[in-house]
Amino acid sequence: MKQTQEAPKRQRNKAELLAPAGSFESMEAAICCGADAVYMGGPRFGARAYADNPQSEGVVRALDYVHLRGKKLYLTVNTLFKEEELDELYGYLLPFYEAGLDAVLVQDLGVLRRIRRDFPDLPVHASTQMTVMDADGARALAGLGVCRIVTARELTLPEMRKISDTGVELEVFVHGAICYCYSGQCLLSSLIGGRSGNRGRCAQPCRLPYEAQGCGRSKAGAEYVLSLKDMDTLSVLPQLLEAGAVSLKIEGRMKSPRYTGGVTAVYRKYLDLCAAGGTYRVEEEDRRFLRELFDRGGYTEYASRGLHDGMVVREEKPKRRPVDERFLRKKEAELIKEAPKEKIKGKVRFFVGEPAIMTIEKEQAGRPEPIRAVCSGGTVQPACSQPLSEAALRERFRRMGDTPFAWESLEIQTDEAGFLPVGQLNELRRQAAASIEEAVRASYRQRAGSQKARADASPEAVIPDEGRGPGQSLPSRPPSCAADAPARIHVAAAMPGQLRLLAGYRGVSRVYLGLSALTRKEEEEALSWFFAPGTWIRGERPQLYLDLPAILRSPGKEQLEKRLDFYRNCGVQGYLAHTWDQAAWLRRRMPSALIQADASLYTWNREAARALAELGVAGATLPVECNGRELALRARQSPLPSELIVYGYLPAMVSAQCVRRTVSGCSEQSGQIWLKDRKQKRFAVWNHCRFCYNTIYNSEPLFLADCRKEWEGLELSSLRLQFTVENEKETRRILDSCLDSLFLGRPAEGVPAHFTRGHFRRGVE
Repeated sequence: MKQTQEAPKRQRNKAELLAPAGSFESMEAAICCGADAVYMGGPRFGARAYADNPQSEGVVRALDYVHLRGKKLYLTVNTLFKEEELDELYGYLLPFYEAGLDAVLVQDLGVLRRIRRDFPDLPVHASTQMTVMDADGARALAGLGVCRIVTARELTLPEMRKISDTGVELEVFVHGAICYCYSGQCLLSSLIGGRSGNRGRCAQPCRLPYEAQGCGRSKAGAEYVLSLKDMDTLSVLPQLLEAGAVSLKIEGRMKSPRYTGGVTAVYRKYLDLCAAGGTYRVEEEDRRFLRELFDRGGYTEYASRGLHDGMVVREEKPKRRPVDERFLRKKEAELIKEAPKEKIKGKVRFFVGEPAIMTIEKEQAGRPEPIRAVCSGGTVQPACSQPLSEAALRERFRRMGDTPFAWESLEIQTDEAGFLPVGQLNELRRQAAASIEEAVRASYRQRAGSQKARADASPEAVIPDEGRGPGQSLPSRPPSCAADAPARIHVAAAMPGQLRLLAGYRGVSRVYLGLSALTRKEEEEALSWFFAPGTWIRGERPQLYLDLPAILRSPGKEQLEKRLDFYRNCGVQGYLAHTWDQAAWLRRRMPSALIQADASLYTWNREAARALAELGVAGATLPVECNGRELALRARQSPLPSELIVYGYLPAMVSAQCVRRTVSGCSEQSGQIWLKDRKQKRFAVWNHCRFCYNTIYNSEPLFLADCRKEWEGLELSSLRLQFTVENEKETRRILDSCLDSLFLGRPAEGVPAHFTRGHFRRGVE
């Protein structure tokens, strides 16, 4: 069956085909099969730590390889950096930068800030791990020097178009694996096994079976409820281009060179078909070829259908099926042709009594003058019997062998009276080819010659004060809790019953009211109660911050946009933001609002904290994957007041998918169900229907309230108790126990029997 449609009416630029290179062999396969660029990890700091990533010299060799063929290489530095690792970044990137690295892909705001300081002309792409969902986040990152954003796989075509309209380049995944969780918002592998996706070590627990409980009648066989099918967007390539995609990205750095080459060849075919205009059709044989290369249990177009595509979740364990090797070889022979070579122009002077001279020129994008190499050989001797004619010389020089070049034109100037031995002619051709190769490599390295010196100024001095927005001054040291004074206590309440309990307690200085689980009516009732006279004992009303949804997209964002003035008039003093988008949106919409960054707005190092401070964020929540020693290093120079979560069920996953909808259908009502894994651990799942996303919480709550001696050295400004799935009775018991422990130093007796210290002592690799 063929799917036919008209090519898009509006294509902005010819899109780049970007292929994965988990190894040098995969990189060669991608380039040979039509990739315009590849993305590759080095020996450290890449989000695929278990790929066959080359060592530093291998990356330099790969850069030479792609540049000689007129292609690009982007280096993945898309993990979160610990404080002690940040100073290693310059030395790590320098040899790649000097070899002409085309761009670097980052997740960490601190890494972004350092690269802009140390390598100001190196293009930076924001990884999908940054969870950039809308134009506000895109504009704010562009202000930090990002030129391209890798969009979340969950985005629809209209959402992509809005980001593209900001002028930032869009890189869009078109084929390969899809994470169940929003990229950058997943801690499941980290919390249950210590292998952090933010460090490139995800163990993919989402691919395991789970039993859904508490959602009524379930579909038979629906066990793999967190395992998504792979993406295949061949049918919607024209629409992706029309939405503004300038780079089409294939996932798969952990897959074989055969897979990389085959998928690249198919997408090259259809991208060229889009560029040609006219009728666009996808051949069923090409789809079958992709399935034979790799099939996890089905494919989905995903982006074209939006979030509520019932064909996204795999549900059942895939059955192994035999691979049709004969069909694969047939299609490979059809699709994978000899890679086109770079065009060069040549001129040969061959006159008796003069040295034989070969000149080669190569045009290169971005250079006003062509690259040139000139080589001379032996002196041309008078021919005794058979002088070399123009045709004979052309035949001798036209063969470029296994070089990446082919002649566009070759001019022969000769008096047709001379002669040189065949060996000398071949050597002249080889020397000229080697010289133009070296000249091409050198042209990519010229940039490094003028930019090599590292800036000596401190990070603060690089960004002028006039470039900062409201609230972006950088204090030398944030306020902290004195060792002999009780810490400020902040409490997060996700449900009205939890909120109302707080009126009976003294010493709580801030309350975070969650919006995700509340209907609009419940939200208004909660605000009315909170600000009513006489609600709080002795009139000691705490500050009220609104805890924004973990993910905020249209139409939920439009809902809140209309209510911001209402919140301010009610007396709301600040907001808890979970993503870069949310912080940028609040800063644009409410310049004077106080913004607290949650732990999911990662500040593993002081430079990331500085980036948030420059945006206008007033405080940061300490990351939950760093241990106490790492947090202490980060705290010493952080410009932001730091908050530590000392109790709470941590969000392990935030997903656009809905477990309840998968197993029993959409109820259109927020509520809680459970997932039980193979080890009988139960994970609470809350479907937030008002804002259309799921949160899966860890099976055990984090508890650090009794670790005072360990967290006192972190220079904290506040401690947070975070209530989500607890009922009112559990909430009261935990509040009593934790507050007694924090204020009076008593043993914590009312906490759950089973709890975790998280990564506070162990950390992640």
